[in-house]
Amino acid sequence: MRKTLLAVMAVAAIGFTSCNGSKTGQGPAIDSTSVIETPDLTEQATIDADNMTKSLAEKIAANNPEEVKALIEQAKEKIAEFLAKGDAEAARIYQEKISTFLTENADKIKAVVGEENEAVNTLINAITSAPASAAAALEGAAGAVDEAANAAKDEAQKKVDEAVDAQKKKAADAIDGAADDAKKKLGL
Repeated sequence: MRKTLLAVMAVAAIGFTSCNGSKTGQGPAIDSTSVIETPDLTEQATIDADNMTKSLAEKIAANNPEEVKALIEQAKEKIAEFLAKGDAEAARIYQEKISTFLTENADKIKAVVGEENEAVNTLINAITSAPASAAAALEGAAGAVDEAANAAKDEAQKKVDEAVDAQKKKAADAIDGAADDAKKKLGL
């Protein structure tokens, strides 16, 4: 019996040591209280623009016209994405960085894609002008909303004033009627 007990304890001891010693396959401990910070849209626009200009420079250096055209199209779509999220400032930042790069490298781009490539020229023009017009449209919409809100506020104030005046008149008439009744009772 003792031999069996010792054999079981030896197996258990070996089992425990093998379980504790085999942590080589595990990664680092994860802190469940850590917070992953995501950049705001303006920071994201700067990061994305830097990445895009780097990619464009690589494709221009590699003399790859299709990739250059595709990246310029992606840049245009990214501006639209920032505007769709309602952040005209992020779109402006992204557009400025991309536009500056495109302007500074216009000769290299034309050499890669060809001088007469209308599609690329259209994309470049769209990038250099889109955010300004979109920002103006957003500002115009905001102005229209403000005007509508002010008009609604003025209309509501007018109705409140009318209701107050009506209540004042009603109260004054009631007071005058009560005074007349009191005079009649007193015989005046």
